[in-house]
Parts: sequence; structure tokens; C-alpha cells
Amino acid sequence: MTTPDAASIWAATLGQLELSVTRANYVTWLRDTVGLRYEGDRFVVGAPNDFATEFLQARMRNIIARRLAEQLGRAVEVSFEIIREAGGDGTPPALLPPARAGGDEVPEFMRRSHVPPPSLHPALTFDTFVVGDENRLAHASALAALDAPGTMNPLLAFGSSGLGKTHLLNAIGHAAHERGLQVVFVAAERFGNDYAAASRDRSHEQFRARYRACDMLIIDDVQFFEGRERFQEELFHTFNDLHARGKQIVLSADRAPAQLTGLSDALRSRLAWGMVADLQKPQYDTRLAILRAKARAHARPLPDEALVTIAERCCPTVRELEGWLNRVIQYAPLAGGPLTGDVIERALSPFAVAPESPEPPCADDVIAAVCRRTGATPPELRGRSRNREVTYARHLAMYVLKEDGAKPVADIARLFDRDHSTVLGGIDRIAKELRVRPETAADLRAVRDALAPAEMRAAG
Repeated sequence: MTTPDAASIWAATLGQLELSVTRANYVTWLRDTVGLRYEGDRFVVGAPNDFATEFLQARMRNIIARRLAEQLGRAVEVSFEIIREAGGDGTPPALLPPARAGGDEVPEFMRRSHVPPPSLHPALTFDTFVVGDENRLAHASALAALDAPGTMNPLLAFGSSGLGKTHLLNAIGHAAHERGLQVVFVAAERFGNDYAAASRDRSHEQFRARYRACDMLIIDDVQFFEGRERFQEELFHTFNDLHARGKQIVLSADRAPAQLTGLSDALRSRLAWGMVADLQKPQYDTRLAILRAKARAHARPLPDEALVTIAERCCPTVRELEGWLNRVIQYAPLAGGPLTGDVIERALSPFAVAPESPEPPCADDVIAAVCRRTGATPPELRGRSRNREVTYARHLAMYVLKEDGAKPVADIARLFDRDHSTVLGGIDRIAKELRVRPETAADLRAVRDALAPAEMRAAG
């Protein structure tokens, strides 16, 4: 069983590791790990399977040891073990028996287990979730869903990356598990990969037994399903099955349901069916509360005046704020004196914050503005028409989405159901026309004017 000391030490170390390795390595190998034991000079990290333990031992042990030493103030030996989190008979979670007739019965040993699902991060609980005006609605909605599972269904939390959606979903999962509910928590990509494997191995019954025999299904980052029709269809049927039986569904996304244009209309309507709550970037009071909470988990806490100085700097996400805190903690011993405001400014100088700019326009707004300017319709832009005027409008929308909307080419390709090269070709066409064709430049200016915030238009 995970000890509190090992869990809290490892949670703080994970915060530093997230800033030290690539996002892909963190998500694949580190996110689902836990601190199991801290005994003398030996720290034991738990991973979900033997493949993960072998990779961590061979490829990441050194950096993990360095980050742990920074947390503990001394060197330790690091070892890795598989997380033994199954029922009383030792059955691994992936081999649980399928649901019985009727679909509602769950093996009794699963309900009695005191060990939370290994996919839940041990440190991301309601106790460590800092509530502010920016996330109060989402937090209250989460508690309401726990008090009466299945009545606020689904619960969708949305907001930009790094604002605490994953933390909130983990907290819901922990609290639901403590109340005796069977919880399945996965990233949307894991759901998709599991479904692809089930299709390949013809093991759909096992897949459905895992995802439909639970009391609460929690899926993080459902925007992953955009443009992936087979995954959407399976999620749609899973959603309907759980909803019909009064089981709670909790989801997160980086945008509101109406803006997830790569999802089917039927799935989008279901995401908006229950409670939709947003999380916004933290303001000063919330930033200071978060810093104080995070600082308590570190072996070398900072004085409150230092936390106030950090909080006074505008920071768009909770994740970046924690990164700033880690940076100052690591920089403080090198300063060789009091931790003054000037020292903190030097520590955070690589993270100088540029003046805030307006949020990039969403895809629906871009398409609507282009259609108003060109006379095309949204179905035509998303359809297969090769009409010259429609093709031009489609390419103009692609250009604006890339340049003004900061959309990755892959996302634009899914939005218009085109391949990567077609999108690049369309964007390149508009870029060339802007240099030689005044009509294209005028169309672009008109679209940008239509998308500009009202206060900017007034100022212009």
C-alpha cells in the first residue's frame, strides 16, 4: 500500500519531471506512476506494468534519481515495481471477468478493494485542489455529481490546457472510489487504443466489460476523438449504455461542446446534455493559494513573501505556475543570500510573460466569418465540392485557422476531412495570392475584422 510520505514526495518529484522530459515521455511512462515506499536510502516507484518498469529502469532512472535527490536533499537509490492493484484474488484489472447478465452486477471483490485504480494520480485529490472563482462552478458541479451520481449526467469540464481539468477528474475518481463505486478513469487516447486493440483481437466483449460495467466512467481530453469516427461511435454507444442505467459519466475537453467541431452532432449533443462547467486561468488570489498549497509539499518550502512575489506575476495556467515555483526552489540555494524579489525575478527571467493577447478565434467563428465574406456555406466548406468559389473559401478558412487560430495542420485536416498535404496546399495558395492578388488581401482583412474583439474594432 502506498505510504503518504512516499506519495507526497513522488507527487512533488513528478511536478519537476514533467518540466524535465518531453510531454510524450511524461504521459507514456511517468504520469501513471506512484511513490510506493521510502526506506532509508531506497525509494520505490510503482508503475502499471512490467514493460513500464523495464523502460523506467533502463532509460529514465538517472533523471528520476536526480530529481528525487533535489526533493530529499540527498542521493537515494531508485527501484521500480509493478503496482499490485487488483482484487482479493490477485486478478489483474485487464483480466476482470465480463459483466453478468443484466450488465449492472460488479464482482464483489472490486467493491471491497481499498486500493484506487492505478490510473488515478495519488496526489490529485480534492484535498489538493485549490478552489477559486475561476473554477468554483466546476468544483461545485463535481461535488454534486458525487452526491447524486447519474443525475447530473454527463459532467463535462472544459478549459485550456494546464488549468486543472485532469486534477479535478482525478479528484472525482478518488472520491467516488472511497464511496464504494467502481471507477474507470482513462485518457481519451487510452480508450481509443483499447478499442483499436479489441477490434484487432476480436475481444469486443472484454472491452465492453471494462468500460460498461462500471459505476463511473471518467475520460480525460475527449477532443482526441475529433475526426476519429470509429472511436466516436464506440464512445457514443458506451455513453448511451451507461446513461440509460444511471451510471455517472465525467469528461473533460479543451473547448466547449459546440466548439468540438470534429465530433459528430449526435456525440456533441450528448456532451452538452448534462452539466458543462469551464475552468479559467487563475487570478492573483487563486495563484497565491495554489502556490501556498504546492509549497507545503516541498522539502524546502519558500517564505510567504516569495510566494506573494511569484503570484504577482501574471501566469496563464496552473501547470506553468507550478513550474515557476519549482524553478525558484531550485534557484534559491544558488543565490547565496536572502530570497529577495530581485533574486526571484532573475530565477524567472526565462519565463518572462508577454503582454496578454486575445484568445484565438474558434473554428466555428472562422468558418462563419469566411462564409459571410464569400457567400459559401459551412456545409459546402466541410463537404466535397470542388466549385472554384467554394474551394477558395475553404482555403481561406484553412489559412485563417492556421495563422490566426493557431490550429495545428492535423486539426484543420480533421475539421475539413482532408489530408495533411491538401491543407498545406490550400494554406500555401492563399499565402501566394496575398502577395499578388489584392482581392484575396481584402477578403482576409474583412474576415479578420469580423473576428476581432469589439473593443479592438472600436479602437481601430
